[in-house]
Amino acid sequence: MIRFRFLSGALAAAFLGLGACTTTPPEPPPPAPFASMDVEGVRWGVSVMTLDGREVFSRSADERFIPASSTKVFTSAAAFHYLDALDTPDPSAGTSLWLEARGEGEAPDLVLMGAGDPGLRDGPDCLDNCLHQLADAAVAAGVTRVRDVIGDDTLLPAALWGQGWSWNNFVWYYTAPVSALTVNENTLGVIVSPGAAPGDPAMYRWAPGDDLLLVDNDLITGLAGSEPTLRLQRVPGLEILRLTGYVPADAAPRTYAVAVRDPAESAALRLIVLLSERGVAVEGMMRARHEPAADAPPPSLIARLTPAPVSDSVRRILVNSQNLHAELLLRRIALARGELSPEGGPEILTALVAEAGLTPVEAELFDGSGLSTYNRVTPRGMATFLRWAAAQPWGNDWRAMMPVGGADGTLARRFRGTSLEGKIFAKTGSLHGVNALSGFMIARSGQTLVFAVYANDRPAEAPSIIGEMDANLLRIAEEN
Repeated sequence: MIRFRFLSGALAAAFLGLGACTTTPPEPPPPAPFASMDVEGVRWGVSVMTLDGREVFSRSADERFIPASSTKVFTSAAAFHYLDALDTPDPSAGTSLWLEARGEGEAPDLVLMGAGDPGLRDGPDCLDNCLHQLADAAVAAGVTRVRDVIGDDTLLPAALWGQGWSWNNFVWYYTAPVSALTVNENTLGVIVSPGAAPGDPAMYRWAPGDDLLLVDNDLITGLAGSEPTLRLQRVPGLEILRLTGYVPADAAPRTYAVAVRDPAESAALRLIVLLSERGVAVEGMMRARHEPAADAPPPSLIARLTPAPVSDSVRRILVNSQNLHAELLLRRIALARGELSPEGGPEILTALVAEAGLTPVEAELFDGSGLSTYNRVTPRGMATFLRWAAAQPWGNDWRAMMPVGGADGTLARRFRGTSLEGKIFAKTGSLHGVNALSGFMIARSGQTLVFAVYANDRPAEAPSIIGEMDANLLRIAEEN
């Protein structure tokens, strides 16, 4: 009986939990990457793969997204794939100066002819590939008087902006018009500063040589410490820049880079100034030539500049996300292949992605810079393209030009102090409501992963989602 009671007590204690060991329920696993996000309304798409094609993570990978400037992944790859000798300067792509004879006894016309070089500069600090070098060449050739000064950009289609670009951005440097004749990347510097006291008109002045637009100045000086509300507006086709809003009384002068209206006209105006400074009489007017002149006499060459090699532009396109360079590069590729259309060469990208095995559903591109809101790419399509490009003979050289996390370009401030610092090589993208990042990263295991991340439809007043994007990419790298 005693033994029975002992066993019964032990069994009771076990069943009742009296004096028995307890276990803690396991912690629930963390949500998958990109599953629990702080900003509502954002549509995420992600694809991460190994170089041999094994997908290690995906989310909405076959949906179509606006890629923004990650479009430059395709444009820069097209340069490597279709052009030769990217590191060798090509004199035929340089800006040139020509004389066109007029009637007997008349001064000739002077033609400034563009060849698609985005690097021509004008300014006292310019040392190479400078507009003043052409003005000097005219003087050295004995030119003392000319009739008209003509800015000629007929080599490329007369399409200043790409398909699907937003007109309200045309005032800004990053949407500068595209032209075969480009000076200072088709931008002007306007310097804004407060007036003497709150309530006074605020002040503006142009950077030297940049007074090529009329200004309607409605700026007012605000209270010291107040928020600036300055707005710059320019209606497409008009040469009037409108300044409105308030500039705090204690604000330091600030330079804003605005786009020119017509690059060929602006280039011709700049050349007239340089000629006048050198004593050359301009008896006629400034003109722009956007279409070939059927009745123009054969011109005689005065001088031609040699531009920087294409690789310089590719580097600026990838590291600094320079839009004008991307558009001119795309046109140059199309011109070299004899396939330049009035739309500016997007058919080159269509051919490229088809070679990489992508369908129009996976990649449909309408410009070279990513400013177009018509562009669509799937995350899996971009990752597939990155794998294909990495396997090309030029793949390593191309990847080496991409921004490096925590080090340079558009990634200089991202991934610092993380395990991906110096180990992520990618192209950013940003438009209204859009952020993107596509490229390569070295995971914790040492293997290289290709990835594409898109965030579309971010509400206008929502905070930045870049921190979330980077944190989740870092987690994927750590887990692989």
